[in-house]
Amino acid sequence: MDRTASLEALERAAERGSSGRIREDVSSLTAFLASELDEVAAALPESLPLTVHPLAETGRHLIEAGGKRLRPMLVLLSAHLAGTRGEEAIKLACSGELVHLATLLHDDVVDEGMVRRGRPAPRMVWSNTASVLGGDYALTRALDLVASVPSQAPLKEAISTLRLLVEGEMLQLQQRHTPTPTEAAYLEVAERKTASLFVWCCRAPVHLTNNPALLEAMTSFGRSLGLCFQMVDDILDLEADEATLGKQLLVDLAGGKATLPVILGMQRDPSLRQGWLQLAERQAANEEGGEAALSFAQAVRASGGIEAARERARAEAAAARRALLTLPHSEARAHLLTMTDGLVARIR
Repeated sequence: MDRTASLEALERAAERGSSGRIREDVSSLTAFLASELDEVAAALPESLPLTVHPLAETGRHLIEAGGKRLRPMLVLLSAHLAGTRGEEAIKLACSGELVHLATLLHDDVVDEGMVRRGRPAPRMVWSNTASVLGGDYALTRALDLVASVPSQAPLKEAISTLRLLVEGEMLQLQQRHTPTPTEAAYLEVAERKTASLFVWCCRAPVHLTNNPALLEAMTSFGRSLGLCFQMVDDILDLEADEATLGKQLLVDLAGGKATLPVILGMQRDPSLRQGWLQLAERQAANEEGGEAALSFAQAVRASGGIEAARERARAEAAAARRALLTLPHSEARAHLLTMTDGLVARIR
């Protein structure tokens, strides 16, 4: 996926917002990272060498499908802030994307997803087993790349991040169809399952230098941006256009995941709990739940749950901006602010 494709993906994401200015800012961001994004695009497929079929093919299938490449962009912009641009930053950027690909390969099996990035999910092309093992393969390749940079800190934190990702997935599975989902439990999952990788991408290139203040700021920024990203994703699962989003809608809802709009909706309208329990009963009986999920989603919208989730996402975006504004002005900082604005614009 070249830089033009990255730009197009980001612009499509921004189209849900107001956004002539945001699209211009995104264009400026991609031009700023042009040569580095080209290096990442060239290196990503090669990071998954063809060995035993179809281990690499599952990940390459997703690479070819495109994506916004937010995680590599986070690494590259953090490297600009830290003054650590170059080959090592490219390796770390590829590592962040490979870990993300691995989570997608695994998630589609857990969630029985059929579409990913506008294409049949790899599990539909090959098998569930191939998707799981392909994800494992991508993780090993990511760690190989991280281990090749001079500092050991990114590798240590990568291993810790993988542990958090697994813990987050298990916590989410344990909380499926819980009769009393809470915002605290939701945030515990989101911190591990989503924000942890954003934090790693923001911190890893900073470890190649000695800048404690920058490390602290990028930790706070990555956490808030990651939480905002998860909240935006939850909202879009309930109200986006499937063709634009590139994956099935209402998958989380039909699978019993209590996303933030659902939790906030039930807080505002306790009668929604009955519909939530009925969805659980349908899944337990292996009954088709599409119509019930659609009806429940409409009730969540009517309750104000989606609008309340928007406010939470905007608050996290504001926190991310505050973390960045503690840093000296620079073009890289300005582009990170653009990324933050572009993300929250998707739900305006």
